[in-house]
Amino acid sequence: MLTLNGEFFDLTSMRVEMSMELKDQDMSGQSSGTDTAEQGDKGKKLSISGLIPFSQTDTLTRLYQLASAKDARKNRVVYRIGHDIAKALKIRQIKFTGRINATEHDSLLAWNVSFELREHNSVAEQKENRDKQSSKPNQVQSTRHQQALKEAEETLA
Repeated sequence: MLTLNGEFFDLTSMRVEMSMELKDQDMSGQSSGTDTAEQGDKGKKLSISGLIPFSQTDTLTRLYQLASAKDARKNRVVYRIGHDIAKALKIRQIKFTGRINATEHDSLLAWNVSFELREHNSVAEQKENRDKQSSKPNQVQSTRHQQALKEAEETLA
């Protein structure tokens, strides 16, 4: 079962595949070393495929409407997702990404539909933002401290 903003999408023989990129960069240069530089965890991606019977053209139409929807700033709309894999991986919000395909099935009266959803505001992204916010007060205090030291030195000189 898949829901987007509470709207149910009934895909027959639905398959959901999750992928996640763990970004790093090789730091060994020309040597045979295995050192890498971490470049952060990227958002998870759900690849979804299934069948929509020809009799349910409204489902196919609605799926394409959601995929191409934009907000007031011309950005893709963010949806709340409901699915077992999304729940298990703590994915709460997604955006459509990449391609959305619909082709006629070879032997059934249905469309083969496939599309990708990318996690929005991931757990890793939220943690990174919290870390940035918690480090800002320390930087301000450090700057104030340095300024006070500078003023003290000027007074003594």
